[in-house]
Amino acid sequence: MTFPIEYSSLSTAALLELACSKYSLSADATITFLKRGFNDTYLIESQKEKYILRVYKHNWRILESIETEIQLLNYLKENGIPVSYPISDNQKQFIHSIEAPEGMRYAVLFSYAEGEQIRKLSIEQAELLGVQTGKIHLLTQNKNFGKTAHNYDIDLQFEKTLNTLKLILVNHTDEYNYVVQLKGYFTELFSDIDKTQLAAGICHGDLQAENFHLTKNNRFTFFDFDFFGEGYLIYDIGVFIWYDHKNKPKEVVDAFLKGYQTQRKLSETEIKLLPYFSTLRALFQMTLYCQISDGKQLPLWPAQQVADFIKKVEKWVANSEKV
Repeated sequence: MTFPIEYSSLSTAALLELACSKYSLSADATITFLKRGFNDTYLIESQKEKYILRVYKHNWRILESIETEIQLLNYLKENGIPVSYPISDNQKQFIHSIEAPEGMRYAVLFSYAEGEQIRKLSIEQAELLGVQTGKIHLLTQNKNFGKTAHNYDIDLQFEKTLNTLKLILVNHTDEYNYVVQLKGYFTELFSDIDKTQLAAGICHGDLQAENFHLTKNNRFTFFDFDFFGEGYLIYDIGVFIWYDHKNKPKEVVDAFLKGYQTQRKLSETEIKLLPYFSTLRALFQMTLYCQISDGKQLPLWPAQQVADFIKKVEKWVANSEKV
């Protein structure tokens, strides 16, 4: 009997053979395993071409949401947004099924995002990023492309967080009770808000430095829409503000907002709520890591570390309310 597997590493040689059989790749094409995360990422390149092959984890994304992601990316590309877009094969297919030892996995070939990762944006670069983000939101506002990877509904996010934490923070009741109180605070806060002042649509979901490249002539290319989902559009701005916030000067955030508003003007309500959407991002991130770091596929995330993260969130909320 073959021992059961939770998460396998697929043969790079077999993946290259699969890609060559489906696409018109150069004979000198090679493959390199770049990153293991929520998906496995590979670089396929030759002297004249570069592609990114993404292999989705088993049971991480349903097929329908991958199909929606492809539709979304093609829509953005057709409307002039610089994104890493899916490549159709010789039979005009985008998604390929792989019978891995742990079960079905899906593979998609994407265009290569030129440039490099920039962790600390200049003021000029932050403004340009804001412009491009605003363009994406304008195109996706009030749009429905099908089944998304995530739903950033506020009540749903708190429900997932509390259900997850209840099993982890048995011996950290203060931290768990703080999240319960935070849910009540958010419920009261949003009950008094005119929802028509909050634009909704499709969010990238993970707008941070690891998911866009920047060329030397300051051209952005967005990629990794693995967390795209339905929600209020300012969730994306909240993500940008939260990520590495200790090392992100206010001038950079202000420049991003300035660029963004050249495309879509934020309401006073949206501006007021930005810190709270950063809080939602923090809770989403914590909940996700708690769920995947369950001691099966990934090592367990100790309860003390989860409690410490909640204390960081509490400090963020307290500081935000002073502004």
